[in-house]
Amino acid sequence: RLIMMKKTLVALTLLLPALAMADGTIGVLDPIAALQSSDNVKAKMSSLENELSADEQKLNSLQNDVQKLQQKLQKEAMTMSADQQDTLKTQGQQKMIEIQSLQRKLQKRANEAQREILEEMQPKLKTAMEAVAKREKLDVVLNAQAVMYTKPDLDITEAVGKQLNSMK
Repeated sequence: RLIMMKKTLVALTLLLPALAMADGTIGVLDPIAALQSSDNVKAKMSSLENELSADEQKLNSLQNDVQKLQQKLQKEAMTMSADQQDTLKTQGQQKMIEIQSLQRKLQKRANEAQREILEEMQPKLKTAMEAVAKREKLDVVLNAQAVMYTKPDLDITEAVGKQLNSMK
């Protein structure tokens, strides 16, 4: 934690002269928001949601099944034989294993898709940011996540998003 603070202070110290020289020609960009506003990313995310919807429905169904098995076991445990209870518990455990496997599969696919989108869109984002910076005559563009406060008129996120959409 202390090392991270020292690194941040060093980075800020190195950044301050550049900011001082910039003299008001600074832009701030939230790259994630710019990407999320792009039509290309929206289309890819929609496609991913459609791709994963069947597995998500199956996951919900399995979770409901486990809940029903648990409720049945709680309600009827007194009247069930030990074998019947064991059978229900085994079914529940099997469904839990299936749930975990499906969750891992969904998470893996979502991570892969996110990586693919970033790999494809990062050069486009850079080009869009550079075009906006040139048009707005900016000397420095900072990542919004690294900035504690900025005036709203320094935020170029929306302009970069529009530039991304115009690039196709």
